[in-house]
Amino acid sequence: MRLNHRFALIFSVFGLAIAAAFQIIQFRDVHRASYASARGMADVTTSAVAALVSDEAREGRLSPLSIHLQSIVREAGLASIVAFDSRGRRILGRYDSAASLRRKLHPGVSMEDSYDGIYDLEKSEYLGRYGYGQICVSYHIEALRERMEKMDAQSIRFGVMSFIAIALLAWLLGTWLGLRLDRLVPRLEHLPDDPENFRPIKVSGKDEFSRVAAAFNRLGSRLKEETRRRLDLEDERSDLMAMLVHDLKTPLTVISSGIALLEESTAQANKRTFQLLRLSVGRLRRMVEDILQLNRLEAVDESLEISPVDLASLIRSCAKDFEIIAEEKKHEIALDLPEKSPSAVMGDSVLLRRVLDNLLYNAIEHTPPDGKIIIALTEEKNAITVSVSDSGPGIPLEARADIFRKFFSKEMKRHVGNVGLGLALCEKVVLRHGGIIAISDAAPHGAKFYFTLPASKAA
Repeated sequence: MRLNHRFALIFSVFGLAIAAAFQIIQFRDVHRASYASARGMADVTTSAVAALVSDEAREGRLSPLSIHLQSIVREAGLASIVAFDSRGRRILGRYDSAASLRRKLHPGVSMEDSYDGIYDLEKSEYLGRYGYGQICVSYHIEALRERMEKMDAQSIRFGVMSFIAIALLAWLLGTWLGLRLDRLVPRLEHLPDDPENFRPIKVSGKDEFSRVAAAFNRLGSRLKEETRRRLDLEDERSDLMAMLVHDLKTPLTVISSGIALLEESTAQANKRTFQLLRLSVGRLRRMVEDILQLNRLEAVDESLEISPVDLASLIRSCAKDFEIIAEEKKHEIALDLPEKSPSAVMGDSVLLRRVLDNLLYNAIEHTPPDGKIIIALTEEKNAITVSVSDSGPGIPLEARADIFRKFFSKEMKRHVGNVGLGLALCEKVVLRHGGIIAISDAAPHGAKFYFTLPASKAA
């Protein structure tokens, strides 16, 4: 349900509740006023009749009075006038019908609770030789109840019309308020996703909605400015990073060539020194290339050179290139590949090779002498998984959550060593290929890095 509809429904329900409450109060007040007026008239009439009967009883003229009371009953529309002596014996009675003569009086029952349509009101008076007696005057109240029922029916008709009018007004008011909020809510939802295309809302008035809209405009403008500033800084950072990497690659190439020339003209005893120099230069070159590649992958518009990639062949090539480094550290690189050629994956072969290089290089760095490194490939359910397991100390659980970040804390580095930007690059490459990368424990000990990529549908 849309916001304006919810507002309209809520306002309508409240409007109906208020109208119903007013209608109930009106019914109750009308009933109370009608019964109070009828009781007042009955009290006055009963007092007058009681005074008349008392006067005539003192004079001993009850017999002539009975004829006069009959005319009062008929003209006033009373049900009956009955007098009782001090012993409760009826000494006088006049009735409008035989039914009134047969009915039992109930003077203690209120007008509202009368169950036979007749209200009995009793007064105590001195009746001469009869002592203090009771004069009971009975009133027909059916006509009063009929008038009240007609008034109730008219009130109900008026109430229904009022309900409809109030509900319609409340619906319109709720719709108006909801539409004002509806203009703001979608803009609020979309602002974090696309702050660059923010457009302010037109503000008119000084009510709360206008103040909210004005605050939203200020927020959107600041967020738009901050986003543009951040993007400008990001472009500057990318340009600076590219220039630095380019400037570093040139001296590295010169250093590498110089080491090769010096090695040719140096005695055999210093060969080991030149090998270490070559390894250090190679490591520095790899770090520079990782920075450059990671910077490119973080750009949203960086496209991949997609083609079918045979991961098994890529693994064999990578293992062969690292044989010299592994032999220097007395490591064994073992391959666990399926006999049947696995399906190809669609991806960038250069970037996927960089992932394998980084994972294998980290495994060599963190495996002690005489250790074993296993590169395995498995295929199941249209997905191919590549894992690199070492026999080093492993990665503690508290370090695994941040292991793929570019700059994780020193406390984590104390456990896992200096991994540079290689693992961050691995994660970026795998995610851009629609895969996942993770870490687990190797058997019997060590760390196991693995990534899973979707197999090529065309394979």
